[in-house]
Amino acid sequence: MILLAGASIWLTWIPRPASPEIVASDTLILVLTLLVVVLLRRNGRYRQTLFAKAFRSSPLSITISTLSEGRYVDVNHAFLQMLGYERGDVIGRTYLDLGVWADPEDRARFLEQVGSGPSKGQHTKLRTSTGEIREANVTAEIIDLDGVPCVLAVTQDVTEARRMENQLRQAQRMGAVGRLAGGVAHDFNNILTVIMGYSELASYRLGSTHEISRHLVEIKLAAERAASLTRQLLAFSRQQVLYPRILDLNAVVNNLTQMLLRMIGEDISLSFKPGATGYIKADHGQIEQILMNLVVNARDAMPQGGVIAIETSSIDLTDGYVDSHLSARPGRYVLLSVSDTGCGMDEKTVSQIFEPFFTTKGPGQGTGLGLSTVYGIVRQSEGYIWVYSEVGRGTTFKLYFPEHQNGAQKAADATPMVDLVVATETVLVVEDDEALRKLTTALLGSSGYKVLEAANGAAAIQLVQSSDEHIDLLLTDMLMPVMSGIELSAQLRKIRPHLKVLLMSGYAGDLIQRYGVAESEIMLIEKPFTRNGLLSKIRLALR
Repeated sequence: MILLAGASIWLTWIPRPASPEIVASDTLILVLTLLVVVLLRRNGRYRQTLFAKAFRSSPLSITISTLSEGRYVDVNHAFLQMLGYERGDVIGRTYLDLGVWADPEDRARFLEQVGSGPSKGQHTKLRTSTGEIREANVTAEIIDLDGVPCVLAVTQDVTEARRMENQLRQAQRMGAVGRLAGGVAHDFNNILTVIMGYSELASYRLGSTHEISRHLVEIKLAAERAASLTRQLLAFSRQQVLYPRILDLNAVVNNLTQMLLRMIGEDISLSFKPGATGYIKADHGQIEQILMNLVVNARDAMPQGGVIAIETSSIDLTDGYVDSHLSARPGRYVLLSVSDTGCGMDEKTVSQIFEPFFTTKGPGQGTGLGLSTVYGIVRQSEGYIWVYSEVGRGTTFKLYFPEHQNGAQKAADATPMVDLVVATETVLVVEDDEALRKLTTALLGSSGYKVLEAANGAAAIQLVQSSDEHIDLLLTDMLMPVMSGIELSAQLRKIRPHLKVLLMSGYAGDLIQRYGVAESEIMLIEKPFTRNGLLSKIRLALR
C-alpha cells in the first residue's frame, strides 16, 4: 500500500513537459494508467482520496467514459485545457455530442484493442471546442464503475512534438537534396562551360557570316538556358556564388513594384505596405528574384483574380517563436511577407513545395524550381522562410532576414568592359577537369596569352618551384580534390608574392568563409563563362 501511495503522489507531482520534444513514453503512460486503475479498484476512503488527487492533478489528460455510449462520467483539468472546454460542457455528454474524435471510427478500433487488454498508445486525432485538430496518443483500460463498464483513458497531446518531427524530417530531406543538387550543378557547370566555350571559339574562328556559325549560336543559347537551371539548383542548395551587400529592403521592393504589376495582369491587385525596417545583407539581384518568384506563384494561384499583399517590418524572434520553429534563432529580423487570396494548399502540398522539381502546375507550365530557389536564397542569406496556407483561404510566405544596423550600400557599378587586345602575359591554369582545362587554354591562347597547365594543386606547386619563368596570373578552379583553389593561391603567393589570382567557380560552397578570405580580397569568375567574360576578368585581374 505504501508503494501505491508513493506512486500516486509521484504521479501527482510529475512536472509538465517544458517543450514538445520532452514527452512521456508509451510505457510510462501505460504504467500510469494501470496505477490509476489499481487505485480506482481498491476500497477505502484513503485510496479514493489518493485517486482523486492523482486524477485531478495529472499533467496528462484523463477521462472516464461509459463503454457503450462513450458518455463522459468524469474528466480532469488537463483534458479540459487540451480541448478548450468547461467541465459543465463535457460531463454527461457523449463523444459524438462533442465531436471529440475527429474520426469516430478511430474509437471503434480503439475499443477493439481495449477489449483484449490495456491498449498501448493508439495514435488518433481529436477535435477541440474551436474545431482545431490535435494529434494524440491514447492509452486505456476497461474498468467497472458501480457496475457500469467504463473506459479509463490517458491522453497525451503530441501535436507539437509531431510538428517538430515533421520540420526536422523536412529539413533533413532538404539538406540531402541540396547536397545532391550542388554536386550535380558543379559537374554540369563544367560541361556547360566546355559546350559554350568551344561553340564560341569555333564561331570566332569561322566568322559571323559563316553558315555554321548560326548553328553554333543556337548551341550556345541552349547551353545558356541550361546554365540558368543550374543556377537555380545552386541557389536551392545554398552554394551559388553571391555578392551580398547592405540593402534597404523597402527600396528594393518599391523599385520592383512596376515590373511586378506588369507580370500579374489587370485582374489582380498588388499592394505594398512598407514598415519601419532596418537593413539586410543579401544579393540585390537575388532578393528581386525572390519577389518575382513569389508573386508569379501567387498570380498562378488566382486564375480568377485576387489580391497580392507585400509587407515589410522589423520583428524580434523570441525564444517562444524559436521553440516552435525548427532551426530559427532568436534575434532582430527584417520580415518580408507575401500573401495572396488564392486557392491555398493542403498540409501535404505545403510539406513539399520547397523541393526541387515539385510543382502543382500542369506539364510545360513550370520547372518546379521557383520556390526551391527562394528557399535556397533565403537560407544562404542566413534567413528563414515559413509558409502558412489553407485550402480555399490563400497563402502567406514569411521571410526573415537578419537585421543590420549599417546604412544601405549603393549598387556597385557593372563590371566595365575592357579592350580584348592581343595579350603577352603568362597565365597558369589549374583545373582538374581535363576538357575544361583544355578549353580554357585554347581560349587564352587565341588571345595571345602564354599558358601553363596543371591538373591539380600539387602539380601546380611543383611546376612553379621547378620553373624560373615569370607567371603573371594564377587562374584556378576553386573546388578541386585534395587542395582547393584558395589554399593553392596562398601556397603559391609564398613562392611568388606578386602573383595575381583569379578563381573559377560554379559551386563555391562555404570555402570563402571556411578559409577566412574576405570577399574584397578575391576575384571570382562564375561558371559557365563565355570567352569575352573570361578575357575581361583576366584583364581586370592583371590590372
